[in-house]
Amino acid sequence: MTIWKTKTNVDKKQTILIISQDTEMTAIWETLFQQKNYHVVSETSAYSAIQTARLLCPALIVLEFDLPHAELVMLCKELRGTTQGTLLLLAPKGNEQEIFEYYKAGVDERLTTPISPMALFIKSMAWLVRQEWVVPRAKVSHTYV
Repeated sequence: MTIWKTKTNVDKKQTILIISQDTEMTAIWETLFQQKNYHVVSETSAYSAIQTARLLCPALIVLEFDLPHAELVMLCKELRGTTQGTLLLLAPKGNEQEIFEYYKAGVDERLTTPISPMALFIKSMAWLVRQEWVVPRAKVSHTYV
């Protein structure tokens, strides 16, 4: 008996999108995820990141971007509209109102920087595993109060 492999039989790699201007940390994160057989794409500009996220619908987005608070919130809203996957935001310690606005914009978890590469990797893996057994989230509306 011969079993034919088609593209539908092949394991699909989940895509991880890393959005960061820190090329050194991005390289470390890419290596860690690639070792676990994830497809990793990185972007260094907000516009490119949104376009890439729309195209790939990543399972995980890691966002570490130096923008003013209001612009970062808008970027989070745009990214949330591209995927039902996890959105992790790495940002410096902020006040409660800022943190609330990030979550309201669709961030799944905000991690305080600086963060070790391994801590981010472990958090990311936990979120990816969780996605496999959790019911997909409802489509997020872009109307916020």
